[in-house]
Amino acid sequence: MKNEGVGKFGLLLGVIAIGLGVATTSAHALSLTPSDADWTTNQTSNCNAACVFSLTSGDGFSLLSLLYKDNVGGVEEGTLAGSYSTEYFNTPSDPADFAITYDGGAFASCPECILLVKDGNQEPAQYLFDLGNWNGTDSITGTGFWPNLGAISHVAIYGRATSVPEPSTLLLLGSGVLGLGLAGRKFAKS
Repeated sequence: MKNEGVGKFGLLLGVIAIGLGVATTSAHALSLTPSDADWTTNQTSNCNAACVFSLTSGDGFSLLSLLYKDNVGGVEEGTLAGSYSTEYFNTPSDPADFAITYDGGAFASCPECILLVKDGNQEPAQYLFDLGNWNGTDSITGTGFWPNLGAISHVAIYGRATSVPEPSTLLLLGSGVLGLGLAGRKFAKS
């Protein structure tokens, strides 16, 4: 009788873990334009973590670290550089639009996340967006940044450096626990 309770508990845990894995895989694009910016700056040099902090600290943000940065025509940087990729649109040398896509692995854990879009030669030089409702796996698209007046030089995501398991890990864990629960029920009936 005790084994039957353990089997039911294992089944319940398996179903919950699979449900969480499926729930976190749904993707919706987060669409942003310059008018959606929460902060702007005319600082023409790179706005690093300290700069982001100085712009956002009055709104409750603490010092954040660079999670992901992609330079147009350059390299990716940050602790999550292997987890995301960015594609730029319009022309390769004068992009006004971008799409950041989650490719797999660890991802950003918000609510304290900031997206920075930089030109540096225009006013404002940088747009900053509060990504507090972003789940870290949805695509982020940006349109209409400095069309015909400049170009995006890079995009960067600042946030907490936390490791979050990818959705497929939750699915695998849930399947294993579900299997153990089914096996426990089978042995309990024997």
